[in-house]
Amino acid sequence: MLDKGITGFSGEKSASSYWSKIFSPKESIGLKVNTLGLSNVSGSPVTNHFQAVTSSIIGSFNGTGIEEGNFIIWDRSEEELISAGFAIQNEKGKTRVLGNVGTRRGGGGIGYSEEELKAGDKTTHLSKILTEMCSSIIAIPLMKDHGVAGVTGALKNHYGSIDNAREFHANNGTNPGIPDINLLPGIRSKQKLIIMDALMGVFNGGPRWDRRFIWPYGGILIGTDPVAIDTVMFGIINEKRKSEGLDLISESNARHIRISGEMGLGSNNMEEIDLVKIELG
Repeated sequence: MLDKGITGFSGEKSASSYWSKIFSPKESIGLKVNTLGLSNVSGSPVTNHFQAVTSSIIGSFNGTGIEEGNFIIWDRSEEELISAGFAIQNEKGKTRVLGNVGTRRGGGGIGYSEEELKAGDKTTHLSKILTEMCSSIIAIPLMKDHGVAGVTGALKNHYGSIDNAREFHANNGTNPGIPDINLLPGIRSKQKLIIMDALMGVFNGGPRWDRRFIWPYGGILIGTDPVAIDTVMFGIINEKRKSEGLDLISESNARHIRISGEMGLGSNNMEEIDLVKIELG
């Protein structure tokens, strides 16, 4: 599935040829996952897709000269990474798995940069994993609804890249919020690709994984435009909600997508999005 998606997206003959064009063997590549809200399903088969996707990505680099030791799988906390089935490890020469902090409440982990960055009228600090350990990143967000922001996907994935995400939840995650965080140069300049893990999705009750509202969508979304990725995801989630007899998520609740488009982060206009669907038999 991944190789088909990469070749369909890039036009290259193979995934490895695409990787060789955008990455060098000297790079340290961060795989920014989203492992929040898994307490109800931790240790169950529901979490298997996390490692399946990251392993497939790393495996698709075979033949590029980019080895397993070039990769860092990371997120907000070690505790949450463990809940997704990952084992924390920081041994060089192997794929490292690291958290900004040890637990959701803080303490331990790699920590955050001392540099204070302006995000709207607030300030924040970026993860040291991002600023000091990764030369580039592949974002691996999920497809979920969200009680505050309407949906959480490629754009909101970077709330796991800062030290004070709670301060950016007002106004449905806007003004300041999700768009402002994604405008930070340390994020924008290093993010080379987005591979949304939509093998499993959450269509209600998110961002927590509630077994009643998890469904096996069975796909991935690939692109470089986080606004376009989230626009497509928004439609998929609302289509599922409609089929389940639930109210649709309003564009107002998920207005961070539109605002991100207006701020130059990408396009939220489906007429401008080159959406290519690949069906696997």
